Amino acid sequence: MFRLKRQIKLAFRSLLRHTLQSALSILGVICGVMTVLAMISIGEGAKRQAISQIEQLGTRNIYIRHIDLTEAQKASAVGRRSRSLSVEDAQRLKAGCAAVRDIACIREIRASTVGPGQTIMPQIIACTANYGALNLLPIAQGRFLNNHDIVSREKVCVVGNSIAVKLGLTGTSGALLRIEEELFRIVGILEKMDDRVTRSATVSPRDFNEMIFLPLGAEASVDRYEQRATTPPDTPELTEMILQIHSVAQVTKAFSVVKRIMGIRHDGVENYQIVVPQALLQQVRKTQRTFNMILGSIAGMSLLIGGIGIMNIMLATVVERTREIGVRQAVGATRENIVSQFLIEAVLMTFTGGVLGVLAGLITVGFIASFAGWQPVITSWSILLPLTTSILIGIFFGLYPAYRAAGIDPVAALRNELS
Repeated sequence: MFRLKRQIKLAFRSLLRHTLQSALSILGVICGVMTVLAMISIGEGAKRQAISQIEQLGTRNIYIRHIDLTEAQKASAVGRRSRSLSVEDAQRLKAGCAAVRDIACIREIRASTVGPGQTIMPQIIACTANYGALNLLPIAQGRFLNNHDIVSREKVCVVGNSIAVKLGLTGTSGALLRIEEELFRIVGILEKMDDRVTRSATVSPRDFNEMIFLPLGAEASVDRYEQRATTPPDTPELTEMILQIHSVAQVTKAFSVVKRIMGIRHDGVENYQIVVPQALLQQVRKTQRTFNMILGSIAGMSLLIGGIGIMNIMLATVVERTREIGVRQAVGATRENIVSQFLIEAVLMTFTGGVLGVLAGLITVGFIASFAGWQPVITSWSILLPLTTSILIGIFFGLYPAYRAAGIDPVAALRNELS
């Protein structure tokens, strides 16, 4: 233990005498460690946000959405008498797939809402009564839509928290809300929910704070499409269906059955899109593993270059310190003492570079977080991995200079210095 402390002191003294050379040699390590930490943190933050949004969709759910067709596809659909999404599709899926526990049907509405002294354009959907339960929508006031509202086509609605705030005094349970030319009674208001919604996904979580929910079937009098003299033939009866499966383990099998039933129902016309959040989740994780491997390779190359730089500096230092090495060997230093001294110097340099790289990485991550669309996540392994790698780089690239220094003949070293 005493010898090890003495070797570390000697290494520190040597590094202090060659401060400028040491600083230049660890720049590559600093950059490499900073890159590793920043890449891992940014990638982890992006992954967690993507996973969080996919999980909001429900890993037990399967989504079927209406998609617009090209003119040629529309002609083919008319020839095959294939309709867009409909309530009949939901009934057939419920009867034909035993794994389906429940189905919620949605139709998006194009309409404006008139509040006190203002006209707002929220997202309005007509839905079945189970839509709230399938999406775990929390109620702050009143209730969500029920089966009686659907069957009787009651003029009632449920509004999101942000819409209620915009409506002011009229945004309370029991108040009347004018949508186009019809009056709907507000029967429920949702609690404020997380509004960080990404619109780039195929099926992204909806911003429920900015939504109004009507009973499915009661929307005909306010839908601008329904009010036209001639409704476009490709106007969907339903915009979306959400199928809740009994268990996560049954989702893959249920997807195959659902795909087959929908293919038969629509005679091969793909005027719909089936999205399985569980499959998206698996794809995100697989992509992230590939992403981490690529980033790790790039960062590893940065550390490798830094290690080569340290080895070159150490080799130059061995030449400069030939007399010192010869004197130490002459007074009794063993080959192992010389090896350990130079090896400790290399490790100290890379470890110092690693610590400085971690600090630089934390600053970089904080800087990026202020501009990025997601919050980077700093984990313990995102710090320990580059720091440990920097130590291993020091050991690996310090071995050759250390053994080269230990192999110097003390007599020849002293003779060269005297001459």
